[in-house]
Amino acid sequence: MERKGTAMRAAIHARIATLILCVLATACASPPQVVKLYDSPQRAAANYERLFVVVISSDADLRVAMEERMLRELRGRGVTAVPSHTVFAHSEGILQEDLDRAAAAAGAGGILLSHVASVDTEVEEQAGREEIVSQCRGGDPLDYFLYDHRVLREPDSVRLAHTVVVITNLYDTADGERVWTIQSTCLRKADLYEVAVDEAQAIVRQLAIDHLI
Repeated sequence: MERKGTAMRAAIHARIATLILCVLATACASPPQVVKLYDSPQRAAANYERLFVVVISSDADLRVAMEERMLRELRGRGVTAVPSHTVFAHSEGILQEDLDRAAAAAGAGGILLSHVASVDTEVEEQAGREEIVSQCRGGDPLDYFLYDHRVLREPDSVRLAHTVVVITNLYDTADGERVWTIQSTCLRKADLYEVAVDEAQAIVRQLAIDHLI
């Protein structure tokens, strides 16, 4: 009877732990916060079917990952896109006339320009855990002195949490006017690739909500 009660308690604890992990996973998977900063009242009602996508970032890997992810998200909504990293080696220092020429050459109706405004990284160090492992050399297993003991120590680990703010503008290539601006903020993401995915999804989702694509 006692064994059955112990097994039941263990099962309950396991279920509780699973629920806690699910809640934590949901919290960590929260989408970026999006704030609309500008929406031109004069902009045309027509959707943009082809965009020149630009991400400006000092981190080249983040730039490429984010542009490629936006390309994928836009294609999923029937929009053709050209990423700037296939035209410009570096995103920083690009002049407006360079973007205008590249967008015109790509036949894009608009320039979607995202600027990584800030990256705040928190570093959390976690001390490794020590565990004593005992092995009996033989004889009476109750005799403590017949055991060899050794300490196993897990290495220290470091966990990163990135909070990234991105400002995104949409420019119409016909007249060069800015038609739309949002700010999207990723909170405490584990790695920058996750940031690229979440930011791209949030930006393209907002374009669709505002009937720009």
